[in-house]
Amino acid sequence: MCCFEWVVSSKRKEMMKRLLLLMLVLGMASGANGVLIQVDGQDPGQAIDIAEGVTSVISVVSEDTSSWLGYIIVEESGTGALTGVVNLDAAGDKTAILAYTEAGWGAGYEFTVSMSQGGVPAIAVGPQFTINYSGGVSGDTAAISLFVDPEYGVQADSVAITIIPEPMTVILLGLGGLFLRRRK
Repeated sequence: MCCFEWVVSSKRKEMMKRLLLLMLVLGMASGANGVLIQVDGQDPGQAIDIAEGVTSVISVVSEDTSSWLGYIIVEESGTGALTGVVNLDAAGDKTAILAYTEAGWGAGYEFTVSMSQGGVPAIAVGPQFTINYSGGVSGDTAAISLFVDPEYGVQADSVAITIIPEPMTVILLGLGGLFLRRRK
């Protein structure tokens, strides 16, 4: 009886190892199509400052050659707007790019990356769309979020943008402060 329990336990361990390996492989496969946001050609991490009055180029970059559907929005509580979306060759077959607005969520664009039936043009790794972002006035903030199918409720990537005064304004304010201090 003792030996039988050991055999069952050994089989159970082997099955658990196989199940764990399967979960690891499936987990890696599901995260394979990493899609992210770049601002002015750089991966900003979680936050970036943009000078007032400057239009920045937001790129949607894929690390995979898979088809996907997604949304990029300026979340409703933020300022600024996304305009002038361009579908790049890396996005494969030229598909519809639609303006998108949903109350309580935000405004932006819906787009699809897909390969034609013949495989030409192919989807390539790299920037697949560019969108212009222009913000509000100094001190305003915005969150730009990217949602990718099938989990639209979970952000694939997001960047917080803060509008800062343009450099000349900061210099003039600094000189004005020095001038007032000197007069006293």
